[in-house]
Amino acid sequence: MNRLRKPFLCAALLLGAVLLVTILVALPGLSDFDLADHDQRELNFTTPQARLTGTLVRPKGRPATTVAILVHGDGAQDRFSDGGYLPLMNALLEADIAVYSWDKPGIGDSSGNWLDQSMEDRANEALAALEAVAAETGSIPIGFLGFSQAGWVLPDAVRRSDKAAFVVLVGAAINWRRHGMYYTSRRLEAEGLDAAEIAATVAARQTRDDLLFSSQSVEAGTSPPDGMSAERFSFIVRNRDADATAHISEIRLPLLALYGAEDLNVDPRANAALYRQAIESGHQKSRVTVFPGATHGLLRASLFNYQLPSQMPALTKAAFVALGRRAYAPGALQYLSDWINDVTREGERQRPEAAGLLPSSEDGGYCGGLRRGVTAPSPSGLAVPASGSLASPPA
Repeated sequence: MNRLRKPFLCAALLLGAVLLVTILVALPGLSDFDLADHDQRELNFTTPQARLTGTLVRPKGRPATTVAILVHGDGAQDRFSDGGYLPLMNALLEADIAVYSWDKPGIGDSSGNWLDQSMEDRANEALAALEAVAAETGSIPIGFLGFSQAGWVLPDAVRRSDKAAFVVLVGAAINWRRHGMYYTSRRLEAEGLDAAEIAATVAARQTRDDLLFSSQSVEAGTSPPDGMSAERFSFIVRNRDADATAHISEIRLPLLALYGAEDLNVDPRANAALYRQAIESGHQKSRVTVFPGATHGLLRASLFNYQLPSQMPALTKAAFVALGRRAYAPGALQYLSDWINDVTREGERQRPEAAGLLPSSEDGGYCGGLRRGVTAPSPSGLAVPASGSLASPPA
């Protein structure tokens, strides 16, 4: 009897130890999804199309040095992106950076319909949010932090306003059609197609979509593809010619463009190269940085590299919750918050590269970080579901 009980007890003790370690590991991550330690205030604003509701979150017990306004990527996102923004927000708040975010039109408590918007509408909405935050917070610097589709929104917004202190773009899209081709290519690659098959399939779909989503097609009463709503169809037709190339060359305020080297949604190297060229004539503190081992949303690619959240297994989603901010690529959130503070606080501060947040150029690491085009080495929101059309990848 005792001989039988001993292996059982050992197994029980081992299981208990594993559960204890799991709980201890998970606790720090769980706290990253709680904003109770910070001051929260509802802040609303209006545009000609909608009344938008959002939340301004500030560090409790100490003044914020600046405010980062979050600008969503694609999809029906609320102010906290279904909780996905919370680890990022907590990291910024701990760096004394307040955060403002709002429900997209028709989501949460906001009126309107985000699918009725053009990218110009979204840029106007971002500028209206800037005015509302400025009226609430006074004279502290305010800037933008946008994701993916915000790459078509914020370059237009900041070139038309001198009130923003900075702009940060994570996984920014630039050209809608090139973006769709890259997204589809990576999906087909994952399905096992070879290079020739991928090229032929992408070209065929591009030709099909040029016809399907043309204004002439809409005027002729063409129905949306199977599985696509009429609203989404109209959204694509309205925005499919989006191209931020000209707008990014007009940005004169401090710009930080961040890409993950393992991005499956937008081409990190091609887009980083375009931003690299743009900052040559831009602000001296502008940077373009590609983080190795990072996803579209700067998460650890080894754990979280999926094109769509719906592809993510339940265990992977649980890992994101358990890890919290540690789900991000090493150094990414620290680099982001330090750069924002560097460009908004008075006086010269140590550059992130010099502070050891990124390897120096002499280290021979991956060269993705750039200052005014000079090479320096070199990471939630996750993409949202979209139709299967090449014309409508998530961004």
